[in-house]
Amino acid sequence: MDHYRPKSAIIGVDGPGYWWLAYVPSNYRLACGFCNSGGAQINGQSGRRTKSNHFPLLDESTRATGELSDYAKEQRVLLDPADGRDARLIGFDMEGYARRRSGVPRSAAEVSRFLCRADETIRILDLNRELLVEDRKTTMDNISGLAPLLTIATAAPTAREMIERKIGIRSDWSTAALEALRMHPQAADELIRHVSYPSQPGPIAPAPGREVDLTDLGFLISARVLKPGFTLTAEHDGDLREAEVLVDGRISCNARVWSTPTSAARAVTGREDIDGWTFWTINVNGATTSLAELRDPYRGQPLPGDHHPAHGA
Repeated sequence: MDHYRPKSAIIGVDGPGYWWLAYVPSNYRLACGFCNSGGAQINGQSGRRTKSNHFPLLDESTRATGELSDYAKEQRVLLDPADGRDARLIGFDMEGYARRRSGVPRSAAEVSRFLCRADETIRILDLNRELLVEDRKTTMDNISGLAPLLTIATAAPTAREMIERKIGIRSDWSTAALEALRMHPQAADELIRHVSYPSQPGPIAPAPGREVDLTDLGFLISARVLKPGFTLTAEHDGDLREAEVLVDGRISCNARVWSTPTSAARAVTGREDIDGWTFWTINVNGATTSLAELRDPYRGQPLPGDHHPAHGA
């Protein structure tokens, strides 16, 4: 059991935590010991504490300060598993990795601060640590093997029973199992309809005149300012850090993939105050340029077209 809002102290914030919520059941969440405290490992190396007393906000001025505060006004970073709206933001790919669902637009607060709540939650809780990914993938592979049997009369009853157990809310990796089941809509449509979990949203077309979402690198790839495969570099504590830009705008570093420059930078440095846009640099036509310098001309601009020339082409 864990306190969603820390009761004694908050990492990175001066002053006490939410002491008045120490014995309020609505602030309790089921949590494993790893996510609640520490021992995060990346590539076999011990890292920082995970959830512990983390409770960052997108806007610190919205933080609740007492029993009469309106918690709905807090611009929380960490997703709340007890909030159905937050639960819709994270899904899993077929390799078992937790990812932000691409069909849901980011909030205005996320966009204005160049952060992704889902990505930060995955990073802080280390939801893509090796053992979790392996177990999710095993479950998803099992579902992928069972789903086609639903169309075979002699095998369907047994396959259905096994699938229902795996997607039941009391089963480990049930959400990952359901993600895999959704990959077989023709065979498993009836089962999917009867599950209460929210379905993955489809792609959302941008409204006319919508401003560029400056949270990730996707807009720079669309504008042909960046290309997939470009190397990002940064210096930290005397060491050179490198990352690779992927085709969908995500960033790969230290065998992990991140949606935003800031989450990637915080993952490789272990620091919570890093701005990834000023941290990462790239060589453009022989000159070193920060991602912030590439981003800033697009502030307040409509979604870019394909007429921009590519740097370094």
